[in-house]
Amino acid sequence: MTMLRLERAQLPVAGSALALCALAGAAAALRAPAGPLIGVAVVLVLVSLAEWRHGVTAILVVLPFSGVPVFMAGHAGLAMRDVALVLPLYVAFALWMTERHGSLLPPLGIALPALALFAIIVLGSVVRAPSLSIGALGTKIWLAYIPMLAVGYHYVRTAADWDRALRLTALLGLIPAAIAVAEWFIATRYPPAGAWSNNFGPFRYLYGSWFEQVRTTGVAMSAGSHTFVVPRVPSTFTSSTQFYLFSMVAYAAGLSQALRGPRLFWLGCASVLAMGVLATGERQAYVAMPAMTVLSLMLGGQGRARLAIIAAAAGGLVLILMALGGAPLAVLGTMPDHAGVELGHAWRELQSGLNSGPIGHGTGWDTQAALRYGGSASKRYVENWYSKAALELGVVGLAAIVMALASLHWRLITALIRIDPVTRRAAAPICVLLLVMTATLFKGPVLDLDPMNVYFWLLTGMLLSFMRPGFAVVAVRADDAPVRAEAAP
Repeated sequence: MTMLRLERAQLPVAGSALALCALAGAAAALRAPAGPLIGVAVVLVLVSLAEWRHGVTAILVVLPFSGVPVFMAGHAGLAMRDVALVLPLYVAFALWMTERHGSLLPPLGIALPALALFAIIVLGSVVRAPSLSIGALGTKIWLAYIPMLAVGYHYVRTAADWDRALRLTALLGLIPAAIAVAEWFIATRYPPAGAWSNNFGPFRYLYGSWFEQVRTTGVAMSAGSHTFVVPRVPSTFTSSTQFYLFSMVAYAAGLSQALRGPRLFWLGCASVLAMGVLATGERQAYVAMPAMTVLSLMLGGQGRARLAIIAAAAGGLVLILMALGGAPLAVLGTMPDHAGVELGHAWRELQSGLNSGPIGHGTGWDTQAALRYGGSASKRYVENWYSKAALELGVVGLAAIVMALASLHWRLITALIRIDPVTRRAAAPICVLLLVMTATLFKGPVLDLDPMNVYFWLLTGMLLSFMRPGFAVVAVRADDAPVRAEAAP
């Protein structure tokens, strides 16, 4: 395989996981019982326990189809990923670390004590939670995926590991992107009688009973005297927001490969993934995706020829969307007013959070999932993630996590500036993705949501591996022939 190179031992794992996902999707479409999920979960657990690196591969294969277990089993399917993948991976990784000598964590600088302080505050604030169950769920949402920092750092031993993770994510991302574009086209061209009822055609059978959760989603926009409704598309996820977060990751992975060399395949792949981002119907996609592209080009230090190719691809993407019945330019025209409203709302929420005092109201107090599944009748929900941190953990907790995130981004950017040009181009889109997601936290709690809660920390750890002396990504020509192959031992 020239596009995707997996180690020989990983081929059966990746192939089996793909086959299981396909079978699960077919079963969901036919509304079969959720029993097969048990067999899938057992296989995934065995894969992770047998070799923790295979567990990372399994996570990368399963994440693009995160909603399928829920479509089959309802709310019970929400726990499948953590039970069948994350927890076994942590156990296998911990056992592996006990058998080797070396640092568990990547070089984090001031981010390490900041994260440690943040974890202490989260755990200490459980006693002030509305209930023990809410506090436990709130702790899980705040802390459960931060260990992916260490997993990602140790997973990337050479440039081949980095490429494998990104290529797998980008190529598998084409499936949800294609489904989303088809759903978007059907909902745009063949709208139902109700303005807020999405028409996904035959794809509605993918969701089973969960279709009622996604069918009444959309957003009304006004461009001058013209008002139009943009459908919200969930693809293989349980909400359009979750699909948007995944599609941003997949697009960043495809863009990373496209920027490494003048390969039309990866440029085409990135273009399809970009269409998937816009097909989500999330308004922030029309700002975040172009911003990520421009910042990636700037940070990666692109030449004029490559910039011209990217600009031409972007122009072609807009024309394709217009030909398919979309209104990308009209949506962009609504962005200034929408951004002003959202920023004002986020600022008011942040002020409210800062008024909660130095210790806040307790872990899980404003976490929607913790309140919902912890048995609380309260329905508090603040969109601004930084305000949520202040409300639950106080100003001290907010300061700790802000310091940790700022330190991580500073280390990544300064390391990126110093590394070789090829590695810099490959890493720039992922680095910018993390920056964009951190900025988006003013809009919503994206780090609380699947699948970004895993991707954010896993990709951060993978990027930190670039700080190893001698690490370099392999440069390629159009014919995929290697130019040089320096890598860390």
